Amino acid sequence: MWEIKGIVLTAPLKGEIDNVIKFIDEYLAPRGFNTVIMQVRYRYEFKKHPEVTGYDPLSYGDVKSLLSVCRKNNIKLIPKMNLMGHQSGIHNEPTDGILHGHNKPMADEPDGLLRAYPQFDEQNGVEEVYYSRSICLSNQEARDTVCELLDELMDVFEADSVHIGCDEGFSLGVCEKCAAKQRGELFASWINGINRHVRKRGGSVLMWGDRLLSSETTGYDRWEASDNGSYTAIDLIDKDITICDWHYNFYETYPSVDVFGEAGFKILICPWRDKSSLEAFLNYAKAHDKGHIKGILMTTWCGSGYLARRLLYGEKGKWLHTEQIASTVEEIFG
Repeated sequence: MWEIKGIVLTAPLKGEIDNVIKFIDEYLAPRGFNTVIMQVRYRYEFKKHPEVTGYDPLSYGDVKSLLSVCRKNNIKLIPKMNLMGHQSGIHNEPTDGILHGHNKPMADEPDGLLRAYPQFDEQNGVEEVYYSRSICLSNQEARDTVCELLDELMDVFEADSVHIGCDEGFSLGVCEKCAAKQRGELFASWINGINRHVRKRGGSVLMWGDRLLSSETTGYDRWEASDNGSYTAIDLIDKDITICDWHYNFYETYPSVDVFGEAGFKILICPWRDKSSLEAFLNYAKAHDKGHIKGILMTTWCGSGYLARRLLYGEKGKWLHTEQIASTVEEIFG
């Protein structure tokens, strides 16, 4: 129906790389998946900025092995970094390599960038934060650094696209320098700066769409839409960016599908684990597609190795939602 049939996978832990390669080759490819977005964040052995390298990083050879199986099956492999929020968090147990957000103020673990450069933290000096830390969008050195990291990541993945995250930025615009600016303009300037850097090297950008939506006018909650003014950036950011429109709750309507289309963006429909909300979202998108929907991007948010072993071998998932995610993937995609 649509051009893209994709899935988000976390960068596999060292002991899971072979399982994930097998999963791509023997499960995803036969079911018609043609895009894998790999959430790397800082879990790569960076050479230019080794100081930001995160937990259990992929090596150069690991990436080439993943790229090889994708190319064998005509699957596009796109690296993903989070370049606003999700700069800190806590590990699940057992760990899946992701620092997850949290629902109360607490001292958490900075991810690679803010561990190496605490001055890039929008809440620098604040010990306890809600959900996760964010990058200060007024910091030019931070933008230069993340662009250098993107260059290295796109080079090793041999990628012409990159996903830059930018979801759930609850602390956007709170530092003294950022607070003096209109949040939509601040957000748009950051996004456009990164996009134009990637465009100069012949690449294209994908990003999550939630901070471009008004929670008040759409009826989405504060996770799936913005309640802090960042949504005005929708009229300011470059229209060649692909918006990944994610919604995990059940709604009677999904107005973001129309909002992004009217604003001139191409989008991907991004559901998660719940089958009923996934089907409602897809049905609404099909009925309201004005030619601006490029495809579906299934999100997972659990260790890719755990998901691979569940879907390849029937092993019980080790994380709370792995079984539900796997069951929905099986039912929807066969």
